[in-house]
Amino acid sequence: MKTIFINDKCTANEFRTLFASSTEELRWLCYTLTGNDELTDNALDAALEQSVKGAGHVFREWMLSWTRRILIKYCISVVRPSQSPLARCAYPLFPMMFETVRESQVAEVLAQPSDILQQKLLKLDDLSRFVFVLRALEGYSRHDAALLLNIDDRACEWTFVWAVGTLGSDMQEQQRKFEQVLQCA
Repeated sequence: MKTIFINDKCTANEFRTLFASSTEELRWLCYTLTGNDELTDNALDAALEQSVKGAGHVFREWMLSWTRRILIKYCISVVRPSQSPLARCAYPLFPMMFETVRESQVAEVLAQPSDILQQKLLKLDDLSRFVFVLRALEGYSRHDAALLLNIDDRACEWTFVWAVGTLGSDMQEQQRKFEQVLQCA
């Protein structure tokens, strides 16, 4: 059993250093979720403030993942993807067979340059963007992503399949299909 020492905990200065050294990466994540420069700046400021406050409670090895989770939770609270038209349309979901997403499909989407991927993600509706980022980029399970977003597991999976298909294909065709789905609302 590993003994945990007080020295294994983070300090406020370590979080400040983390934010300084990871600014570009954290900014990309925030902007991809919010699509707004002002909200991105607010999210980064709020996450730094929260991280500094809780620094003594977080182990050094968890520092970056904890910070990313704070950023994601802040972005969820501001953007509210679970209240998007797609989310409202997905309730109640009838029993359905899910198309499966192959790892190769996700890998193909993720192989795009980050600026192109971000542009495509920003064209998605809020819920699809959040689900894809949480599942494909952040590594959350369907269940954990659904809990964070306050949506049903089935809605999360359907949205993930939708997002992967959209990001891997012609965006105009997918936009027409999306508009058809929204007509159910």
